[in-house]
Amino acid sequence: MLGKPARRSLRAFAIAALAAGTLIFTAVPANADPSDTIEDEIDQQFHDLEAVIEDYNAIAIDFKETKKKVAKLEKELKPFEDELEVLMVEVDAIASNAYMGGSLSGMTAVFTTGSPDNLADRITLLDQATADDVGAITELNAAKAELDERKSVLDGLYETQAAQEKELKEKKESIKADIDRLSDERDTAYRDERGLSDDAFVPPHVPGDRGKVVEFALDQEGDAYDMNASGPNVWDCSGLTMGAWQQVGINLPHNAAAQWNMMQHISRDELLPGDLVFYNGLNHVAMYIGNDHVVHASTYGVGVIISTVDQGGSPYFGAGRIAGW
Repeated sequence: MLGKPARRSLRAFAIAALAAGTLIFTAVPANADPSDTIEDEIDQQFHDLEAVIEDYNAIAIDFKETKKKVAKLEKELKPFEDELEVLMVEVDAIASNAYMGGSLSGMTAVFTTGSPDNLADRITLLDQATADDVGAITELNAAKAELDERKSVLDGLYETQAAQEKELKEKKESIKADIDRLSDERDTAYRDERGLSDDAFVPPHVPGDRGKVVEFALDQEGDAYDMNASGPNVWDCSGLTMGAWQQVGINLPHNAAAQWNMMQHISRDELLPGDLVFYNGLNHVAMYIGNDHVVHASTYGVGVIISTVDQGGSPYFGAGRIAGW
């Protein structure tokens, strides 16, 4: 977002150019600063990313449940497979004994090939096979077939969900890469608009309602300080934080100590952009903007500035967050 110092510089340049007759007008809309346009793109990407992440989370939950069901069925199938294997060994032994005794018919070869799935049909060819063997194998095969059918359905669902999870993960990574790229472009545009050096601090972009709060406070950078002021071009510390949070319908009192008293108190390492930082026995308040920096209405002759948390005031008192935010 183009700050007031930069806007004032551009305004002065425009006046001078008009006087010299050299100002060239283009089709660029008013206030269409490059960083603003990029921030709009970032916000849209964040919006898209939220939807993808929620879809991904939903699929991940379903996929996890499917994995559990597949594992449970595989566990249920194991005893059937083991028992069928035992019966196969017993029938093979019968076939072997019959062969050694020379009493096998011409169909003996069927017992040297095949699987337990068609063993019931093959075993009936032997006089030595008991009805109990045939009944047990038939019953086991029927029960196993039912479980196999259920597992086949789950296997299909597993493959579908695995593909969906993979697709959503790739989409998520693609959007994140776009956000990273846009963030780099936004930092460059932000510095160019203000004539800052390449290593100058750039406030991170904050999406959503917290972003509206932070953006408003940052937009006042360069404004003057005065006691009990609350805008639009002059502020004191609590007036600035009050004005910023009014952008999302939150009404704070115009007093640092009173703001502290209505806050949820948090540790410094829990700070998020938009949270408030208090100093000097609750006689000064600043707004956290990310990356260990705050924006605040400092004092006379300084006005609204960006500084590190440690430079925001002294001594550090604590940090606060509006409940529910």
